[in-house]
Amino acid sequence: MKTVSAKLQWVPPEKGGRQAPPLGSRYSTVARFKQQQDTWYEEAWSLVVEWSELPDVSLVHHVNVRFLVENAPESLLVMGNSFELMEGARVVAVGVIV
Repeated sequence: MKTVSAKLQWVPPEKGGRQAPPLGSRYSTVARFKQQQDTWYEEAWSLVVEWSELPDVSLVHHVNVRFLVENAPESLLVMGNSFELMEGARVVAVGVIV
């Protein structure tokens, strides 16, 4: 499966994000890509986010991302494409493929 680098900005808790970035080195949740803003809930795809270092003090995180399943639209994983990580209806991080 295709794996790409991304830059994530975790949403701080005071703006509706998580209390803290996930523990460990891997996290998986539903992603909403820029092209899917109006239809993402009809065809949602989960991303696996992996990292080797903690986010910096401004909650910026350099990560690798891939889809959780094999038949996902890997054409969305192109440089410059932006996405949001969702927990239910809540945006917990925004990212861009680098």
